[in-house]
Amino acid sequence: MLPVKPGPEALDAALQGVRALHPGADPLPALAALTAALRPRNSREAAARIRWLELLRQLEQEPATQLALREALLGFFAARRQVAFFSDSGLLPNSGFFSEAARILAHKLLPEPRDRDDLRSGIRELFPTARDAAWIGTISDEERHAFWRLLRLSGSENANALQQFIAQLLDAALVLSHRICGMGLEPELARVCPRLLEPGVESPFIALNAELLGVVEGIRRTLLGDEEHDHGGHVFVLLEQCAEVVQRARQASATFGTSMRLSFILVRLTQHLERLRLLLEVLTLQTRPDAPAALSASLGDFLHAALAGELRRNSLRRHAAQLLGLVALRITGNAARTGEHYIAADRADWIAMWRRAGGAGLLIALLALLKILASTLHLPPVTQAWLNAGIYAGGFALIHMLHFVIATKQPSMTAATLAAAISQAGGRLRDTERIVDLLAATLRSQLAAIAGNVLVALPVAVLVGLALAQQAPPPVSAAKAARLLAELDALRSPLVAHAAIAGVWLFLTGLVSGYLDNRAASMRLEERIAQLRWLGAALGERRAARIGRYLAEHAGGLGGNLFFGLMLGLTPAAGLLLGLPLDIRHVAFSSANLGYALAAMDFAPPEGALARACAGVALIGFINLTVSFGLALWVAMRSHGIGFARLAPVLPRLAARLRSDPRSFVVPPVGPASAGQCG
Repeated sequence: MLPVKPGPEALDAALQGVRALHPGADPLPALAALTAALRPRNSREAAARIRWLELLRQLEQEPATQLALREALLGFFAARRQVAFFSDSGLLPNSGFFSEAARILAHKLLPEPRDRDDLRSGIRELFPTARDAAWIGTISDEERHAFWRLLRLSGSENANALQQFIAQLLDAALVLSHRICGMGLEPELARVCPRLLEPGVESPFIALNAELLGVVEGIRRTLLGDEEHDHGGHVFVLLEQCAEVVQRARQASATFGTSMRLSFILVRLTQHLERLRLLLEVLTLQTRPDAPAALSASLGDFLHAALAGELRRNSLRRHAAQLLGLVALRITGNAARTGEHYIAADRADWIAMWRRAGGAGLLIALLALLKILASTLHLPPVTQAWLNAGIYAGGFALIHMLHFVIATKQPSMTAATLAAAISQAGGRLRDTERIVDLLAATLRSQLAAIAGNVLVALPVAVLVGLALAQQAPPPVSAAKAARLLAELDALRSPLVAHAAIAGVWLFLTGLVSGYLDNRAASMRLEERIAQLRWLGAALGERRAARIGRYLAEHAGGLGGNLFFGLMLGLTPAAGLLLGLPLDIRHVAFSSANLGYALAAMDFAPPEGALARACAGVALIGFINLTVSFGLALWVAMRSHGIGFARLAPVLPRLAARLRSDPRSFVVPPVGPASAGQCG
């Protein structure tokens, strides 16, 4: 078949081809010509919607065209197996991520063989290009509903084709129900919802499957002209109960821990429940001839969901995005709860943040000195890197155990908290104000932490440097001081890139912390450690239990700090091995290095060097925070299935708050804070 050039003439010709179809002929070629006439040259063109509206106009004005297209579509469906399209397209498969990725890659290298008897194969012939999903997405729900309302498939005189179509819908409903029942009995789901296993408690998933068998039989009898049956009420109640179990499982995983398997089951269950709900709406409305508009809308929504999924079936990008969503969903919940502790909701918390950040600044000044002293050992590069990594990791772990705060650790945690608040917001003014409150509290907490780190690390480094300057030789030589200042000069060093690398490691630290917290909960680490016989024999059962509880509660914090320290220390060695100028710049350590350099130079740096170094420290802090916060917020919002467009209503209110009360972004208001309610 020759390609059809899209345009008004092509649309008229395609509709003429539909009208000219002979009874019994395969309508696929005529329907393919129609979709080709609707397809724009560019998926972003507005032409798709214009042509769709022209199609609606012709269908409305030409009853013969309506009839011909309705019979062509029904014939196209009836001549093919439909169940897989209705029950599989757009839903996560049970094969697992890597098996599905291998299938997608294989089909990209070698196209799938055509199966004339399968509806999915026919759909791929109607919409053969990757950009079909994009232009179909430009058509609004109302415009799709209008199409199905004009066709009114249920009014077809081809009773055999209509009966086959409905029979396939009923079979698809049973397939979905059996899958839902199987997923509802998974041990991973029962682990976080133990009530499902209690004697005398009927699982809503089993009840749904049993109820649906009766509903399907009742619909079949009704459509055959038997007496009216009740097939609309209780099954939808059970669907809601199943959805509530899924929601409770998401919440319970915060306590019991989640896993990739559980995340996969919950996402797949949600998809199947929504598809079954759409399908049952179509089937129950099919038995009610008094609701044609509602039937058309439900049918349009159901078929669009299946079509959109089928058109993206071989999209490796979408499949990878689904994995990212699963991974993010697994770890950002723990990060969000941790992030609440990094947000000062009131003045007492804000003052405590200053103290905790100051304590971290003191230790960072000493760690920076240890790293400078370690560099005087002149060890081989890899050995030096591991020594630096040990200094960083051990120091960060000590800072965590003393409950101090490193400012740059905050963004990866608070971003998850912010994303959770945005996801829960319903678009009301009150919700928007709460998010603005949370943003203000996050910013002032971050400013307090970074100021506490820098304003303590810098003077402590100066004092320690002056105290040690009398030694021979001094720990910071003149050449070393010059190098430390040069590293803080954005015009003479790759400071921006090195600060961005540190920001990436900070972001990944948040993911590692969330993963380890979740892993500790899911594997019940506290109980496992408490049951170690050798530990109980050595320290006593009570001390063993305390150790288990501490490690379970701090697995993410300790593991994340160790990971961050190792990455900071090993990055330069990795750059050396790869032949790349890789290094890190961390704002707190940079401020301490500035203090040691000034002390070594007796506060007489080269002209302009001090100003450039101070600007460099400020730039490092800005890049550290923006890179880590931006990446963490992106992943957290992806995990909640929301886009940055959800922030649009917040921005005007945020600007208004900045104009009316800029002080609230620096100092918390006196009295009860509302930001804590968002956590």
